Amino acid sequence: MRFLLIYLFFLFAFPMKQYIILILILSKSLLASSAIVILNGLTHTHTIVGGQKITGKIQIRNESNKPARVLVYKQDLISKCGMGNNYVDSASLPYSLSPYLKTAVDEKLLAGNEEYVLYYNIEVPTATLKDGSYWSLLMVEAADPVKEQQPNGMNINSVVRYAVQIIGDYGQVDSPKLTFEDIKITNANDSLKVLNMRIKNDGLYTTSTKVILELYNPSGEKVKVIEAIRRRIYPASCGEFEIALNQLPKGKYDGILIADNSKDLFGANVSIEID
Repeated sequence: MRFLLIYLFFLFAFPMKQYIILILILSKSLLASSAIVILNGLTHTHTIVGGQKITGKIQIRNESNKPARVLVYKQDLISKCGMGNNYVDSASLPYSLSPYLKTAVDEKLLAGNEEYVLYYNIEVPTATLKDGSYWSLLMVEAADPVKEQQPNGMNINSVVRYAVQIIGDYGQVDSPKLTFEDIKITNANDSLKVLNMRIKNDGLYTTSTKVILELYNPSGEKVKVIEAIRRRIYPASCGEFEIALNQLPKGKYDGILIADNSKDLFGANVSIEID
């Protein structure tokens, strides 16, 4: 018997080529049979003030006709440049939100087709914290595995966990400086090149960033604009971005990479050759 763990947080926290394919392959069989879904998003951002209590909510629905048991617990997320993301026990990081984050329950039995609102509170002390973003994950796990019968007769027990990012911004939020690092072109296959890049957040606050590639031919004419999937980048951490260079005629191109965090733009020049 195999056990398969899937963190839906992967959809926006990791490079697309490593995890999206896995999710798509399993979406019809696994996610369709998964009883538990999150209705109001996997990222919740709040402004926090010392001595004040902030209340947020996570809407959970049991889409099965059968009762489903849900577990809720905290973890911290470490996101180091070039080292990927790691989940660790809560309150282990300088900017962990875990000490100030409390949930109403840590276990809940949902009736068939029941919708439940999980409330959480963020309450920081009156003592002044350092300015910056604080964050932790609330893991929402369907405790009872989803059983599937495979064509080859093998049974797979699949456990679905949602990693819900809870972010608290303390102090006057500044737009962080973003720096392009490790820009390179790789071959996804014989006919498709992919522009890979790493963007570092040099500031104190998280930022949701969109990357745009503008391509120009040797005559200086703009021939194509391509956007990468928007990703969140944590302070002193990096976001990995990919842009597929498909449907481009052979030739040489000058490109401008633009990182847009909705407040400021950061750019880098690239040269691309399609052969």
